[in-house]
Amino acid sequence: MIALACGSKQKPPPKEPAIVETASDAGSDAPAEAEPPPQKSLFERLGGKEGIEKVVDALIKRISADAKINKRFATLKGPKLDKFKASLVDQICEEAGGPDCKYSGKPMKEAHAKMKIKEEEWNAFLLDLKGAMEDAQVGETEQADLASILGKFHEDIVDPKTKPTPKK
Repeated sequence: MIALACGSKQKPPPKEPAIVETASDAGSDAPAEAEPPPQKSLFERLGGKEGIEKVVDALIKRISADAKINKRFATLKGPKLDKFKASLVDQICEEAGGPDCKYSGKPMKEAHAKMKIKEEEWNAFLLDLKGAMEDAQVGETEQADLASILGKFHEDIVDPKTKPTPKK
C-alpha cells in the first residue's frame, strides 16, 4: 500500500483563497487615528507677551552696547524708552498672532521716514535681535519665523538712497 500511495498521482488539496483587504474595509474595527494637534501660533511659541517682553528687554541691552546703532537709540531714556519698548512688544505681539495685541504706533514707513537708516544698521538690528532671542532661549524655528515676519518692514525702514558705509 505504501507503494501504491507513493506512486499514485493524487491531486493536492485545493488551496484556500487569499484574503484581500481593500482600503474601504481595512482596519474598519480599529478606532480612527487622531489628527495631530494644530501648530501653536508664533505668539504662543515665543512664550506669550511675557516671552516677547524678555526678548525686547534683551534686545534693548544689546542695542545699547552696539556701536553700529546705539546712537540711534541714545535719546530713548526713562518714559520714552518705556514707551518704545511697550510699542515694540505690541508690534511683535500682533505680528506673531497674539490675541488682544494691537500695535497703535505709527506705520513703519512714517516712523522711519526722515531717519535715513542704512542697510548695515538694519543688519545690525537683526543681529542684535537674533542675539536677544538666544539670550531669551527662543528656539531656532521661532527665531527664523520672527525674523521673517519683521523682514517685511525692511523696505519701510531702510532708506534706499543711503549708501553703504565703506569698509575700513
